[in-house]
Amino acid sequence: MFVIGTAGHVDHGKSSLVNILSGIDPDRWQEEKDRGMTIDLGFAWFELPSGNEVSIIDVPGHEKFVNHMLAGVGGIDLALMIIAADESIMPQTLEHFHILDLLGVSKAIVVLTKTDLVDEEWLNLIEIELQDFLNETNWKDSPIVPLSNRTKEGLNQLIDEIDKCLNLTNPPKNIGLPKIYVDRSFSVKGFGTVITGTLINGSIQVGDDLEIMPQGIKTKIRGIQAHQSNHQEINPGTRVALNLSGIDKKDISRGDLLVKPETTGNTEVVDASFELLKEYPNELRHNINVTFHVGSRELFAKLRLLEKDVPVPGKEHFLQFKFENPQPISKGERYVIRSNMKTIGGGIILDLDAKRHKRGDDNLIEKLASLKSGSISQKIVNVLYEKNIMTFNAFLKDIDIDFDELIQVIERLKKESELIQIGNSYTESEFILSQYRLEKIKEIENSLILFHKEFPLRKGITAQSLKIDLGLNERVFTYLIEFMKNHNISEISGNIAMKDFVPELNRIQLDFVTAMIENLNIDPFNLQHIRKFDHEILNFLLVQNILVKIDENFIVTQEFFENIINSISQHIQINKSITVGEFRDLFSTSRKFALLILEYLDSKQITKRVGDARILR
Repeated sequence: MFVIGTAGHVDHGKSSLVNILSGIDPDRWQEEKDRGMTIDLGFAWFELPSGNEVSIIDVPGHEKFVNHMLAGVGGIDLALMIIAADESIMPQTLEHFHILDLLGVSKAIVVLTKTDLVDEEWLNLIEIELQDFLNETNWKDSPIVPLSNRTKEGLNQLIDEIDKCLNLTNPPKNIGLPKIYVDRSFSVKGFGTVITGTLINGSIQVGDDLEIMPQGIKTKIRGIQAHQSNHQEINPGTRVALNLSGIDKKDISRGDLLVKPETTGNTEVVDASFELLKEYPNELRHNINVTFHVGSRELFAKLRLLEKDVPVPGKEHFLQFKFENPQPISKGERYVIRSNMKTIGGGIILDLDAKRHKRGDDNLIEKLASLKSGSISQKIVNVLYEKNIMTFNAFLKDIDIDFDELIQVIERLKKESELIQIGNSYTESEFILSQYRLEKIKEIENSLILFHKEFPLRKGITAQSLKIDLGLNERVFTYLIEFMKNHNISEISGNIAMKDFVPELNRIQLDFVTAMIENLNIDPFNLQHIRKFDHEILNFLLVQNILVKIDENFIVTQEFFENIINSISQHIQINKSITVGEFRDLFSTSRKFALLILEYLDSKQITKRVGDARILR
């Protein structure tokens, strides 16, 4: 199924042509019929001789309704540029042509209507004029089909050209991320809210959950129609009508975006490529307000120039747009901007949630140029360089690429050692740049070396502290640590260190510790000892089991502590238990120290208190 759209100047026969192609009058409103002029989007469909089904979007041609035209032509496969033989190229012919070009519509058929109103000589002159015009555009190979809407002469040739062109058109991409820009919403008695739009990027089926953006309202597909036929499932590239549940008509309107829940966020600032139309009469100024058209959505935005020089026609430029409110914009989407009923130009969205840039930053311009024209591989590398880690689904959304094609590109980049895959399943995997991995490995090594230098008596830094210091994603950090454990680091009890690192006392520290151990053994019940120790040395001796910390102010040597345990054990074996007083007398100390030590032994489950005495556990 394909979608084609009309374009052209007012009263050149667009709606009449749709009618004779499909048998459907696309003018839906009585006002349109009364005025004989299309003022809003119209819709029809027909089947080609090949069996291809075609949806037609008919757009208004009057300059006052260009915003409606813009809402209808995004995502069409083929344009029918309608030009009346008795008038030839007119102002809206040019504006519509430029809009289609800016939106990336590469296939077109020029339909020369009202041929019954001119003679053959005039018709030949008009065809030559049109071909000369097309030769200066991307549509130079487009066929020109003369046709009379009144007599239908040329209709069969047009149908054949449409069929031929669509047979050479690649089927729409299905990347598993369906979205629909709403172009109509209404309520049907007995059914509820219905919207219409063109489905792109993925298939949908009855019962699917969807999210309405930018509002973030959840809904469910109750029913699907295409060309007035019910469907259980529908593929991308199709005009659809969706019956939605749990949503009131007033909560959804033209321009809203339907997507799978949690797949699309809102963004307030975007960076974009830009092409200025030579027909725009004014110089483009920094910080002007414009209307920004994307999909069927019309927004107000502030335009910021990113280069020092003002944009000129015929050259690629880069701009930033700040919207009044956050909007569901995606990378790779095409847009058009207008001001005072004149089309200024358009381009492609390159970056979302953009920061405020300094104007004239060459590095920024180079980055945006790479995002615009780089290969898929280069875009993946660029995105990873900026974000460090991405899931497979994030790539699909960010780069707008087919599922199978993305796998092929990633596999090639893995072979070229450009990126690393964390995990085995593509749907659950995350990816990081190989170069980024090397940089982070070096950062981890440097952090550990500096830590060992600053704290030579510690076994290492805790994994959590190292992760926070480096600002690393949990999964990337775990991956890097596991990778490095096979090479040059060790992890013991949650402490990470270089493999060849051994915490040890220097000569001065060793002499101090030797003297203090001797003092502690001679005079163990002395609270002044702990105050003489440096915090790092004390922790080292505790970790190395050279000292035992009874409480915050009381330490003993491991040798003395073992002597306490042996003496208590012998006493209890003979006397069945030991009291605080008996401990005091046994070690010729005070009741205070006896109680501190016995409570510590209880906490270590060496002894157990029973009444006023202790027994061995």
